[in-house]
Amino acid sequence: MPLLIIDALNIIRRIHEAVPGEDSEVKVADTITSSLASFKRALKTHRPSHAVAVFDHGGRTWKHELYAPYQANRKPMPSLLREGLQTIKQELQHLGLHWIAIEGIEADDAIATLVEKWCLASPDQVTILSTDKDFLQLLSDQVCIYDHFKGIWRDQAYVIEKFGVKPSQMGDLLALMGDAVDGVPGVSKVGAKTAAELLRINGHLERVISNADKVTGQVGANLRKGVEMARLSRKLVSFKTDVPLGLTWKMLAQNSGVSHGE
Repeated sequence: MPLLIIDALNIIRRIHEAVPGEDSEVKVADTITSSLASFKRALKTHRPSHAVAVFDHGGRTWKHELYAPYQANRKPMPSLLREGLQTIKQELQHLGLHWIAIEGIEADDAIATLVEKWCLASPDQVTILSTDKDFLQLLSDQVCIYDHFKGIWRDQAYVIEKFGVKPSQMGDLLALMGDAVDGVPGVSKVGAKTAAELLRINGHLERVISNADKVTGQVGANLRKGVEMARLSRKLVSFKTDVPLGLTWKMLAQNSGVSHGE
């Protein structure tokens, strides 16, 4: 009886970017049609007992309070697409797919909270539908991540091959290397390969920091200078899981009588 969590804007934004042409009502209409088809396909493919689509609420979150430049360079959502989200949300209700958007936190936080609560309540699998690398931190025997566009599971083998670390080290990797898209600073001049090598040697971020004086050259100098930024970045790539979502599992139960366009 698995739970399916859909990172809604991850799906919608990717589809919108793939639709050719400048932003227009026609492009948004195509995005809406394709997005709803994707949501239907996800329900049909994974056949969950419970499902939810999680949206960003928008506006400032606790991460902006922590670090003002957080996501400052992220391109704002086109206004026509933002209006189109209302249509998508209405249609999701007709599909029998519950959606949420919680003020003050990111969709990532709500998704991590759902994962944590599900794993405490049930031994069954939870699948996150997203291409966001931040979720790779959550991978476990019970928590799975599915790339809806490529039709592949992003499992431990994928993480080790692509990033050179285990899923449990992904948060520390992101803290060291930073993330330009989200404005997570990381440590200056420490890229993915260097960060992975440091974690292979030390195991986790705090040990990397405590052994920074043993690292020679520019990397060592940057590490010693970047201790506070590394710790700040670690917080920025973590999840807040103590905010009430206003949900019950019953609200997310999939009614077998509801058509998903099969």
